[in-house]
Amino acid sequence: MKLKDLKSWVNKLSDDELEKELHYNAMDYGISGTISEIIHSDDDLYYVGDEPAIMNTSKELKQRGYSEYEISELDVEVPNGCYYIELSNEYSILERFAD
Repeated sequence: MKLKDLKSWVNKLSDDELEKELHYNAMDYGISGTISEIIHSDDDLYYVGDEPAIMNTSKELKQRGYSEYEISELDVEVPNGCYYIELSNEYSILERFAD
């Protein structure tokens, strides 16, 4: 979905509807919750398998010892300039199921 599509949809909502909380539902993990923040990415963000799932910039990965080549082989999870949300309680909930 593009932001202009989201804007068009939001503009059609009544004032009462706009007062409601925005929720997410992660079907793959069986969790849901409220969205508390929409984040703008100022750099390409990469995921390297950390738990909890942390997104890293190339600068942060270099500080962790990754080479330029290793970084170039990674998939960009959130491209520079995009907006995204974090499901910040996802890891803690999944961790409880694993115990």
